[in-house]
Amino acid sequence: MKIKKFTARTFAEVLELVKKELGQDAIILSTEEKKGLRPHVEVTAAIDYDQNVTERVRNQADGIRDQITHSPHFTSNNRLVAPPSRPTPYRNPPASGAITDDLRSEIGGLRTMIEEMKNSGYELSLPAKKRMLLTFLRERSVRDEFALRLCDTISEISEIPLMLSADIKIKRHSGTQKAVMLIGPTGVGKTTTIAKLAAQSVKAGKKTAIINLDTYRIGAAEQSRIYARILGIPLAVATSPAEFHSSLSKLSESRDVVFIDTTGKNPKDEAYINDISELCKVAVPLELHLLMSASGDDECMIEAYRSYRNLPIDYIAFTKIDEAVRFGSLYNLLLTYQKPVAYITTGQRVPGDIEYATVKRLANLIVSKECYQC
Repeated sequence: MKIKKFTARTFAEVLELVKKELGQDAIILSTEEKKGLRPHVEVTAAIDYDQNVTERVRNQADGIRDQITHSPHFTSNNRLVAPPSRPTPYRNPPASGAITDDLRSEIGGLRTMIEEMKNSGYELSLPAKKRMLLTFLRERSVRDEFALRLCDTISEISEIPLMLSADIKIKRHSGTQKAVMLIGPTGVGKTTTIAKLAAQSVKAGKKTAIINLDTYRIGAAEQSRIYARILGIPLAVATSPAEFHSSLSKLSESRDVVFIDTTGKNPKDEAYINDISELCKVAVPLELHLLMSASGDDECMIEAYRSYRNLPIDYIAFTKIDEAVRFGSLYNLLLTYQKPVAYITTGQRVPGDIEYATVKRLANLIVSKECYQC
């Protein structure tokens, strides 16, 4: 067991020191905010380095931890929890690895310890105003580590949008792109968004075309064909990379911009990601837009982006804003991956229900809680 005291100017800074030296599994024994000429924060943390615990006991511990991950008094990222009143050290297990009475007792002690963690989370040591701000941000699905970072620099809820704005990047619409490819998980709304973007382009007086690569989903090509017919623009349906490159080369000679609709598949499929990567290798200027559904939860959004991150993504766009309730996951994603936002969609109407992203609009969405019309 190693116990150490850490000191820094803010909670966020001291937590980084704890994670850097003791790791993600460190337990916070105490926190104290010092006033005076040089205000600072003191945190006492501990880590158990006993390496003789069997894998079975570790798995038991992980299972118990998983049960309380969603507790409002626990953060799975920083392990910031209050200590047990009676710490229970690990004992050396028997060579056979059998679950003996001693091991059962240890597991029972661990369960009791984590229940105490659950009932006395670290935020109870925060000043009242910081605790209020933290609760406000948590209710909007902002991750703990990001919420604490914001709490360190603000004192009132009214200051949150301004602080969020500093972290949000948006696309500057220069209009110089020659081709725009949309990618994203199944059902995110790529085909409908393509139609909206194409309609805006036509309205702006640009010669526009669409290439549809989604021959996997039933009716996808026909849906694009209907939109293209209504807009009076050419549509090419490509069933192979060779057809795609040929179509793009021809259309780019006579069109100002070509919008490319891709197949929506599981982003964990490496072959699919590799195919998209090859399609991006074109001779004309290409923008790659990753569409993410705002109605998805935080973990799904982060996991999806993690699968796409090896692609040359230029911008993120959020769809289905009208179907979402909380928007903190948007902030979590933008802060984690630092990509500009191009636009958001707020419904199914074509050519309506799409708007270019602005910092103010996104910041207001994030602090809202019940609906997107803020």
